[in-house]
Amino acid sequence: KSFAKKDVLHFGEGITAIVGPNGCGKTNIVDAIRWVLGEQKYSVLRSGKMEDVIFNGAKNTKPLSVCEVTLTVHNNKGKLPIEYNDIEIGRRLYRNGESEYFMNRAPCRLKDIQDLFVDTGMGSDAYSVIELKMIEQILSETGDDRRRMFEEAAGINKYKHQRRSTLRKFEATRTDLNRISDLINEIEAKVKALALQLKRFERHAKLLESLIDKEMSLAFLQIHGYRIQVQPLQSRIEELNHLRNSNVSEESVHEKKLISLQTVYKDQQDELEKFRNQLSDFNDKREGLQNDIIIWKEQSRSAIISMDRLVVEQDKINKRKNELQHHLFDYKKVIRGLQPKIDSYLNSYKEKQFAFEAIDNELKEMQTVLDSMQDKRWDLLQKLSDKKSLFDRTNTIIQEKTDNISLLEERILDLEKDFQSITKQIEINKNTKTSISEKLEKNKNRLNKKTDELEKLQHEKQQIDIQEHKVSVWMKSLKSKCRFYEKLLISREGYPNGVKDVLENKDQYKGVLGTVGDLLKVGDSIAPMIESALGEYAKCIVVKDRNTAINIMDIARKRNAGKLMIIPLKDIPDDKPNTANLKSDDNIIGRAVDLVKTTDSIRPLSRFLLGNILLVKDLKVGIKDNSLNNWDLVDEKGTFSIRGMIINNSNGNNEAGLIGRKENIKIIKRDIINQKIQFQKLQMQSAKLEKYIEKAKQDSVHLDNQVEELSNGLAEIDGYLVREGFQQSQFTESIVAVKKLIKENEQEIRRQLLLIKTLKSELANEEQILNKHAKEQTKKSDDLIKFQSKRDQLHQNAQDLRIECLNLEGQRENVIFQQRTAEDLIKEFSSRKSEIDKEMTQLKSQDKDLKKSIQSAENKLSEINGLVNKQESILSLKQETANDSYRQIEEIQAQIRSEQKNREALLEELKQCELKIADFEQRINFVNERIKDRYDTEISDNMIVDESESELNVAIARTERSIE
Repeated sequence: KSFAKKDVLHFGEGITAIVGPNGCGKTNIVDAIRWVLGEQKYSVLRSGKMEDVIFNGAKNTKPLSVCEVTLTVHNNKGKLPIEYNDIEIGRRLYRNGESEYFMNRAPCRLKDIQDLFVDTGMGSDAYSVIELKMIEQILSETGDDRRRMFEEAAGINKYKHQRRSTLRKFEATRTDLNRISDLINEIEAKVKALALQLKRFERHAKLLESLIDKEMSLAFLQIHGYRIQVQPLQSRIEELNHLRNSNVSEESVHEKKLISLQTVYKDQQDELEKFRNQLSDFNDKREGLQNDIIIWKEQSRSAIISMDRLVVEQDKINKRKNELQHHLFDYKKVIRGLQPKIDSYLNSYKEKQFAFEAIDNELKEMQTVLDSMQDKRWDLLQKLSDKKSLFDRTNTIIQEKTDNISLLEERILDLEKDFQSITKQIEINKNTKTSISEKLEKNKNRLNKKTDELEKLQHEKQQIDIQEHKVSVWMKSLKSKCRFYEKLLISREGYPNGVKDVLENKDQYKGVLGTVGDLLKVGDSIAPMIESALGEYAKCIVVKDRNTAINIMDIARKRNAGKLMIIPLKDIPDDKPNTANLKSDDNIIGRAVDLVKTTDSIRPLSRFLLGNILLVKDLKVGIKDNSLNNWDLVDEKGTFSIRGMIINNSNGNNEAGLIGRKENIKIIKRDIINQKIQFQKLQMQSAKLEKYIEKAKQDSVHLDNQVEELSNGLAEIDGYLVREGFQQSQFTESIVAVKKLIKENEQEIRRQLLLIKTLKSELANEEQILNKHAKEQTKKSDDLIKFQSKRDQLHQNAQDLRIECLNLEGQRENVIFQQRTAEDLIKEFSSRKSEIDKEMTQLKSQDKDLKKSIQSAENKLSEINGLVNKQESILSLKQETANDSYRQIEEIQAQIRSEQKNREALLEELKQCELKIADFEQRINFVNERIKDRYDTEISDNMIVDESESELNVAIARTERSIE
């Protein structure tokens, strides 16, 4: 996750510690080791999905699309089952989820890596990579959590994996065998159905051949009918083409005439357009002259009006100028009279102002003294107010503290009640917890017992399943062995051809009792030894007597049966077996005649063939024993010695299994029956245990649910106790805190009472000082008011003089302004009079020029009116001629349209005929394609059909129903 670049870490012998701050990737190294060893659970790697182990980018680093870890393990002690001293295990993961595994840089499977580290303690889930929760598992009180670790350390996980794998293979093989049997049954069931389908297919082929002939005939008739219907349509198309060509020639004559008239009409229109443009130009000129005349007349009238207006204005200016000159004389006279008055008022104002300033300075000094006295009074009032406020606040505090003490005492009573209530509730919950804990412990004990019982039952069931599997395998082995012996018995494997012929044709060979090998009953352990001792005698035919033997020989010779040896039972000499006493020796197994079981009638044969044979474990030891010199010895390897003189080594390859084949088959069948009985018993036991296990599981689930409910209840009670204990401690702390607050409030009340006594005496002194100062301030204030009244009167007189002076100065300035204004107006009137004279001269000249222009324009207008009238008459004549040409064009166009309608009707009829022909040709092609697609052949044009189309349709429908 946190390694964007390749890093190499070396873990040598001893302890290697990796240290660093939080988030630097220490745990990622452990996860990388677990991951490369084959870990598949992404939750163990602290991820939400396997792709989260890939580096996902940083602030200045792009994310990667692949991650890879390689772990090199030194195998110098040979703990890993591989020949290499150094083993390199690699794992690579792409962001698309694809994963690769490597062993010594060669691709391998995940199973190869897991098998390599099994029982070594180095697997991804083994104890070599330990994390905190795995330590908790090892230290857990339950055995199941520790069991897997101990099994891994003991090295038995490998065998458990192999056992589970073998059982899975057995189960898969059994499933495959059942599937093969089902397939055989299914195939056998399908054989009959396939035979029936074959018959149906042959009948279907005949019907299909008949259907092809009939459909070919029907198609020929349909095509022939379509072609007959096409012939009149083709004739009609030729007629229509002829009519269309004749109409085209007539239409071309009218079109030529129309083109000629259109050319003439176009020339006439061009000429009309030319005359219209000339007329439009004349009208524009006439309109322009008319507009000019109107404008010039209006300008002449405006010039006359302007001259009249200027004459009136000149009279007004002369009159106004005379009035202003008279006013100027009056203004100068007024200014000379106002100046002495202004000087007198100004001197009086200066005297009054000087006296006012002296009184004002004295008043300011008195005001300063009064302000200082006022400030001192305000300070005294502020101090008095502060002390009164402090006095009131102290009384309020005393009242508040008294009220607080009452409330706190009530709070203590409430808290003590709550404390007693929560104490009772804690006691109840503790009793409930004790009861639930006892029930939980009992249920856990019952659950553990039930779990142990379930594990015991499952173990017994597993053992029975194993025994059942073993019995099943043994039964299959016995059945296979039985089939093998039956096959040997039927095929007479190991016998000469003559013996086979006799045994297979007993109805022709009368008196045959069987072969020596079939008549002797021998155990499996000594059968090879007896076969080696008998040698070729084991293949001999045993008959009743000598005559029977001679007859059989004659018949065999005639049948050319082959090699044959016969032993007549009645003619066997009654030799007694060797009865010499045998010493006790571990090498001696026993006498052959005693170990071979036969019937009484066959016993002479047994004594004859095996009477002197002794079975020993090792021939080398037996030959060295002189007491056994008179015996023929056979050891377990099949080596045979005839009285120490002739030693025959036989491996039993050729004659193996000749002795006791029938008896072996009986024994095997008896064993099969016993195994079936045992298998049924095991199945019954397994079913019984399955019921017990199911009941135990239900009981375990029920107990587990009860334990879980009790645990939840206990946890809930614990939660209640914790919360109530916390509340109890809170109540205790609250009571202590409230009592402390009461004590603090009482102390505060005592302090405030002392403060009130001090404040009362201070308030009395402050009020006396304030009253004395107030009297002095009142006296000073009265003196100030009187002096201020005197100053205000003096100031008012000075202001009145100043105002009067200002009024006179204002009058003087107003008169001066009027004088200047009158002088300016006189100058403007003189300038305006000269401008009016110039403007009058220009207007007179303009009026004269306008009258000349109007006279000239009226003469030109009369000439243009004559030209316009002439042009309009010519244009009217030209328009009538163009209208006649247009009417002729419309008549010819109407004739052309009528001819076009007739031609379109012909074309439409021609098109319909062509469409019908195309439809018939399409039908013919459809019939040809249908026959081509269905039967891959073409319809001949020379077919002879005897049946009608309706008869063929009926026959085809009947054949199709038969095919269906």
